[in-house]
Amino acid sequence: MTAPTREEQFRKLFGYAGGFQGTWVAVIGRKAGLLQAIHEAGAITAEALAARLGYAPRYVLVWCRAAYAYELLDYDAATGFRLAPHMAELLLSPQDPQYVGGRLDLTVAFGEDFAAFPTRLRDGARFQRKDHAPELVRGIMENTKPDFAIMTEIVLPQAPGVLARLADGGEILDVGCGAAHGLVHFARRFPRARGLGLEVDPPMLELAARNLAEAGVGDRVRVEAVSALDLDHAERFDLAVLNIALHETGERPEWEAVLGRVRRALRPGGAALVSELPYPATIEEYRAQPAYRLLAGIQHHEALVGCGMITVPELRELLERAGFRSVRRVDQPNPTRIMYLAET
Repeated sequence: MTAPTREEQFRKLFGYAGGFQGTWVAVIGRKAGLLQAIHEAGAITAEALAARLGYAPRYVLVWCRAAYAYELLDYDAATGFRLAPHMAELLLSPQDPQYVGGRLDLTVAFGEDFAAFPTRLRDGARFQRKDHAPELVRGIMENTKPDFAIMTEIVLPQAPGVLARLADGGEILDVGCGAAHGLVHFARRFPRARGLGLEVDPPMLELAARNLAEAGVGDRVRVEAVSALDLDHAERFDLAVLNIALHETGERPEWEAVLGRVRRALRPGGAALVSELPYPATIEEYRAQPAYRLLAGIQHHEALVGCGMITVPELRELLERAGFRSVRRVDQPNPTRIMYLAET
């Protein structure tokens, strides 16, 4: 392999600075409602946008120019600014499988971890999520919303037996359900099914209860303050979902224990749907695709909060050792997820 030139290395580093700014421009547009207002207007001048939102015209123009420069917006001198093609779905539609708005929000929230990392290198201390700003948890929740649409519309059709059970009134287990966004989605998608979520974080339990009540599904779905390591059901559920949850339970002994309990909780013919961050097995692979580079950055946060790291081959091995059969990686569009279906 030919060594990169100085100019190539310069352009690479220069591009990193641009990517950082572009992320912030997109997040400002989302948080301030600028992107949504432009989407609703179809096309609008910066002056009219400022008037509609009650914002300072000078700052709105600064943002619009930047959003145009980063190709979030298109511009016409006669009509003003409009969203560039596909930006509405990608930045504003959480149900779209390729929604990245939450990913950008979370990337900005990770700034706390990157800022803290030089100090943590010296003292080795943890930086727990409860000590982060609220934007981190909001970013995590927003980033995982598309996962559930991917599961019901793309992944589960690859397990038609389980899909049929849920349509007929089966039971779903969501391990580490957080604020219950997934349970709400499953309850709406399968109106005859019932659901149980496990969660141990008190603020998440409060949010989950509120979300279930607001969605009007509390008669079929509930959340319990139970650790995944204390799951104690036998042959009850038709589907168990672990979405970005297994690696948060500890290290390999805990992962094995959790999957063993999940396997026991499933009825014969049921399945576990395990979604994780697809960490490669070797350092060399981190340059193989952009998603791996992104995951290498995310590890700064995951390490600081004390989470483990499960590699792609390791996840398959864990499922097989737990006694699952027909363990298979399923096709889905999110490059920062690996999803396995594993049957009982």
